[in-house]
Amino acid sequence: MALDFSEYFKRYEAIVAEVETVFDKFETEMGDLVKCGKGCSDCCHALFDITLAEAIYINHKFNELFSGLERSNVLNRADTADRQIHKLKRKVFKASQEGRPASEILLEVSRARVRCPMLSDDNLCVMYEHRPITCRLYGVPTSIAGEAHTCKLSGFKGGEKYPTVNMDIILDRLIGIGRDLQKGIGSRYKELGDMLVPLSMALVTDYDEEYLGVNVPDKVVGSDRQTAASATKAPAPRPITIKAPGGAGDACSSCTESKSACESCTSNTIVLGGGEGQA
Repeated sequence: MALDFSEYFKRYEAIVAEVETVFDKFETEMGDLVKCGKGCSDCCHALFDITLAEAIYINHKFNELFSGLERSNVLNRADTADRQIHKLKRKVFKASQEGRPASEILLEVSRARVRCPMLSDDNLCVMYEHRPITCRLYGVPTSIAGEAHTCKLSGFKGGEKYPTVNMDIILDRLIGIGRDLQKGIGSRYKELGDMLVPLSMALVTDYDEEYLGVNVPDKVVGSDRQTAASATKAPAPRPITIKAPGGAGDACSSCTESKSACESCTSNTIVLGGGEGQA
């Protein structure tokens, strides 16, 4: 019997709905700065991983919607992207072994460009309705581990103060769904819920009982087929390295004001599920 992920999909879709509400708020109140539009594909070349819950959800939608030649084209593009990402991760691993500064390595990774397999030859997303959360927020200011980010094609400028979406909180909630999923299906892989994978890998993976470690005899686990346990050993970024911002506002990392201006600063942070308040 196929595994039932419906409970976890509902929780994921609730987060997506909140994210869409936040983005709509940006478009309504700061529409002159949000430049996202049909045909713009800058976010479709960014390098990022997605959580287990999001990976299984998108994989499920892909299997529902695609067949035949169109499906083969997406899978071929996913294979190409996966190879490029694998080469990049090997390069990063080698650089870390050579003792290069982490900041230098991260800067190189941030500049890497890998075409998303969901991006068609017409520069349109073939799964736009089911695109990852990172894509949905790419065009507005976000923060990850206290570092501010925004699309270079947007109207948001460094040094200015803007409402900022705290991606750490979203990531924590997504990982929470993944951990509950691991327990709910009875997976033998204790770290399954913490797994992060590229979208390309999520598309080509069969998230069945064998892969997820559910009721799998030892002789099957020892087969040549990749499982979630082996995937988690890949040199992908781990959620443990992402820390929630401390007392400082998320906009601080991009602020150029002197420290004397901190007392009067009223920068805002949008907290999904918690309304809007001062950082």
